[in-house]
Amino acid sequence: MPNNLSLKDKCKVFFAQWLVKLGRLTHDDFTKSELHNLIKNSFPYGFTFEIPVGTGTVTVLEGNLILDDERNRIGLQCLAALNIEIAATTIYRAHVVFTLSATPYYDKNMSTLYLVDLKTDNVTLVNDDYALIKDTQFLLTRFFPKNVNNLLGRPLKTAFSLFSAGTSDIAADYLQLYLSGSKQKVLDYHTPQIDSAIKKQITQETLSHTMRNDHWREVLFAKLGQNVRVEENVLRFYLGE
Repeated sequence: MPNNLSLKDKCKVFFAQWLVKLGRLTHDDFTKSELHNLIKNSFPYGFTFEIPVGTGTVTVLEGNLILDDERNRIGLQCLAALNIEIAATTIYRAHVVFTLSATPYYDKNMSTLYLVDLKTDNVTLVNDDYALIKDTQFLLTRFFPKNVNNLLGRPLKTAFSLFSAGTSDIAADYLQLYLSGSKQKVLDYHTPQIDSAIKKQITQETLSHTMRNDHWREVLFAKLGQNVRVEENVLRFYLGE
């Protein structure tokens, strides 16, 4: 692989190769801080997910790397804003923390680090001032402003059936979630959809890093890299001939 290194960095690669040959250099460690620099410009970003009526949006505000030695996993813990909007009105919002994790795998032939077996480990509600959930009276007032006095006290599905057709049952069944006033219950309902949306938007390219030819440590690993593992709270790149 041709490289774009300075003379000084080329010398570093040359001497490091000799240290590997002599058995004096067996690995190179990348810290969480160094790895975070590779992803820090990815935030914030957003994506949508499907709901029975309206629109669900997740805005990922920030992410912190987690290195799990025991399971050989790289994790990303993200703080995100979740918003549910129906008829141009926000009826639910919350901050959530979700954690993704994957296993590092190095392909020597491609000089590329891949993250495989991606999983969403958890999605947790944050109880703070940002949290919002609309109650039954608000929903009836918003959707049936001229008839709200006649509808209060009636089941939500009955209200929808009086003024809607086709999607009334779907909408009413969905909005029943909000009657309890439980932000956690709404989040639990949407967690599988959020999980699916996260995995749909993440491509193999997103979960890979090809060794760059203008970073001497990565040039060295492209030449002599053998394997990658999470060990001792670092991402350890093993070197060998």
